[in-house]
Amino acid sequence: PIYIEDEFWMYIPNSFTPDNNKINDKFCIEFHSIRENSFLFNVYNINGDLMYSSSDPNKLRCSNNQGWEGDHYQSKEPLISDTYLYEIYFQDFDGWKHKEFGTIILVR
Repeated sequence: PIYIEDEFWMYIPNSFTPDNNKINDKFCIEFHSIRENSFLFNVYNINGDLMYSSSDPNKLRCSNNQGWEGDHYQSKEPLISDTYLYEIYFQDFDGWKHKEFGTIILVR
């Protein structure tokens, strides 16, 4: 017998450079086998203030040429170069819930 497993995976980079040089201008992710309706991605500054939020993983997907351009979610003003904290929640197709944290370095 041959068994094919469709494992989930997610790629989250640790930095991006929104300086309009067409190289790493957007923060974007790639993923496979997640339940898109369970997705939540938040970015905070060092003080814990919300800077960006998305519940649609396709708005952040690299292969869709999508991503976050480093602007504040309300004011749309460009954020300064700094290290930001993220939290991500999602559920894989096997039903396991994932909650992960990390940092993103924004370099202008």
